[in-house]
Amino acid sequence: MKKNDKLIVVFGVIILIIASLGIYYWDEKVEAETAVNIDFFDVTGSMIEDLPDAVLVSNKCPFDALVATPLAVNYDEQGEQRVVPLYIENESEPSTAVERAYKEQIAQRKVIRFDNYDSPKDLSLYIAEKYWDESKAALLIEYNRTGYYLGVSAVPLASYLRIPVIVTDSVDFEVTEVLNNLGVEKTLVCGNLSGFGKSLKFESGDEIVDMMIDFLPEKFKPTDIDYEIDYITIANPMDAFTPTIIEDPEYEPYYAKDKIGSGNLFPSGVFKFITGGSKSHTFKIPEEYKYALVKLELINHLDPENVERFGDNIMLTGKLTGYCRTLASPANRDSNGNIINDRFYFETVFYDMGGEEFTISLTSTFHTEDSADYEIIVTVENLENPYYPFMPQMSSIAPYLSSYHKGIVFANPDFAFVLEEGMTLNGKELTGDTQVMYNPQLIPLINQHVYEKIHMPINNLLANIRDIDIETDVEDLADDCREDPFYIALIGDTTMVPQYYYRSPHSDPYKNPVSGAYATNVPSDYIYGNIDPKIYSMLPYDENYVEDDLYSEYPVVENIVGRITGWDVQDASALIARTIFYNDVLESQDEDWKENALVMTGAGTEVQKLPFWTALQSLLGHTDPMKFPSGEKFFLVQRIEENFAKNGLFNVFTAERGQAQREGYTWSDLWEIKTDGILNLLLFPMLTVKIREGYENFKSLNLKWLAEMLFTEDSGIHGEELQENSNLILSDSHAIWFEIEHGDIMMDALGGPKVVYELLARYLPIIPGFRSPLDTKGSYSVREVSNMKMGPSVVMIEGCGSGKIDGLLPTNFCFLWCT
Repeated sequence: MKKNDKLIVVFGVIILIIASLGIYYWDEKVEAETAVNIDFFDVTGSMIEDLPDAVLVSNKCPFDALVATPLAVNYDEQGEQRVVPLYIENESEPSTAVERAYKEQIAQRKVIRFDNYDSPKDLSLYIAEKYWDESKAALLIEYNRTGYYLGVSAVPLASYLRIPVIVTDSVDFEVTEVLNNLGVEKTLVCGNLSGFGKSLKFESGDEIVDMMIDFLPEKFKPTDIDYEIDYITIANPMDAFTPTIIEDPEYEPYYAKDKIGSGNLFPSGVFKFITGGSKSHTFKIPEEYKYALVKLELINHLDPENVERFGDNIMLTGKLTGYCRTLASPANRDSNGNIINDRFYFETVFYDMGGEEFTISLTSTFHTEDSADYEIIVTVENLENPYYPFMPQMSSIAPYLSSYHKGIVFANPDFAFVLEEGMTLNGKELTGDTQVMYNPQLIPLINQHVYEKIHMPINNLLANIRDIDIETDVEDLADDCREDPFYIALIGDTTMVPQYYYRSPHSDPYKNPVSGAYATNVPSDYIYGNIDPKIYSMLPYDENYVEDDLYSEYPVVENIVGRITGWDVQDASALIARTIFYNDVLESQDEDWKENALVMTGAGTEVQKLPFWTALQSLLGHTDPMKFPSGEKFFLVQRIEENFAKNGLFNVFTAERGQAQREGYTWSDLWEIKTDGILNLLLFPMLTVKIREGYENFKSLNLKWLAEMLFTEDSGIHGEELQENSNLILSDSHAIWFEIEHGDIMMDALGGPKVVYELLARYLPIIPGFRSPLDTKGSYSVREVSNMKMGPSVVMIEGCGSGKIDGLLPTNFCFLWCT
């Protein structure tokens, strides 16, 4: 054999060896075949016995919660459920709601943390290998936006089939190895993945929902003859993706540091109030910014002791924020909960407002301080699109909630509504704030969107489940749902899952589009449960127009609707865990707390039309009835207390007017106000304030009460303590979205000579804003409530604007204190 021949032979042998190694190590793949829905109906994976008692994942990646869902809730062959808490946590800024849930309220369940993985792929492969013995099927989700959009709807299937969820950008060796080891023969696929074995690829959320409608009765009816699909979770997977920020190297934020004077209406401060101690700051949106995210932070450097002691704050006004206060944001606090500095943080998005200037006006409400330093920072960011989630990643917990209820996730990015390019009304292109809250001209457009893009698809879904022809039998669907309602859970903010705006006399989007405060009509989730509302109006309202239903004499909501919200998905996960494991929570609470109910009413909730004064106020343009005691709330409280006692439901505590405030003034507090200037010393009605803040009703007029009010240093006001120790809380008072106050007109009409202050604050309001700051001390605002240690209570609040959440950062409204 020639030398070259020998080399050829050796080279050939080497090639054969390499080839054989390649064959040995090549992925053992099952040839891809197309599967159909029914191929998965008999699948039930097998899991190890030693499963976690509670599961915690990070909020760094929304896919992590999807991966963990079938580990946290799953079903065996007989349809028996196994469920444990699923928490979502931010490691660097953990939610107190989550921490309290797993450390205190459901502490008996040991948490296994899955928050230290480089990618959802690593996490999903680990969980699949660790906790599954075998599984004939798996759910594959592509690691991108499309995969997530589909995955939110599909993951409950993984829980029902008890199969693992694998998130990956390709079906590579690592994935196939795990699938082979588990004995996977077929896969459900979300996204553009190759699949594994016999594969069913979902192209749309509708395909997933259709499979659910066919599959769920097959799964649960054999062992539960009464089972029917009655739980629908509405979510928007777009909330997991924040719009890209277009970098602008030349942009510089607006920054200013200044001093603001006191503006209280105590006698010594009246001159400053009249002459004005306000400050203003103007910033500009860069010309080329099509969608501008505006972030505002105001830091109040007033002595924290005064903020804690008197409730001092700074008020903001202007078309950017409307009416707000530093009360409307959590304060910066130390590890012990003490205030470091008072602050306000706000965000909103604008369309086509490049070059527009905005002015922020500031005034102060300080009790005794003459002035305070402050800083204001405004940052404007150029967004790729206007779909900015105020409650990010809420959709990631939707599969867990629906899986627990044996229901369906109905998720669609098209649910979202904001003002964007090309939107017109009556032929005019609209610009401005992308939220209805600050741009009420959008009301007809958002109502059209909610009706056509969400309400009608929900009706179609419900009709499909009940096998009713929606084209001809809307009335039949309404009748059916009225007798056998669905539970419809909304998860997310009002950008991603928008509200419908019912008509209000305070604002007409055509004739009088008033924004902010108590305007912008009546935003509501009511339509999500209402089968047959009359169609929205795209024309100016008729004078006699009323919101009505097609097939009932009065509007009726046929289905049961609720919305799960939170500062972010951390809070939502804690709320859901506390609800599912409520019995565990009760075991962790004091016995007294479980049995306690609290009924609170405020001073500003009773009104009368006083003959002379009402006529006089009408001449001044004030058409609403006057806030004036009538006794009605006293009897309301008595009736509620009697009903609870009669049925043995709760130990009922009541607090009315000033007694319902969170806290009150001590003698030393009032003395400091009285000695703050010669006019205060002469005219501040210290004794009247002390007596009035503790007054509830005629039952208070006794010697024991007077002795406690007059001769003890304690304020005698313990609303915060009552709330923290009550399981059920009913509150009826003056309110706006960031603050609830029960002292109201009874307190802020005091401050100086009683006749003058009562006259100008209550009877003859000719001076706008003429009221003292005495009502702020004990209010339930975001700043204070965010630091309270509430139980897992049920809170029912009635107030002028207390439930408003549309167009606002969740950290700006106290509606969420019960989460």
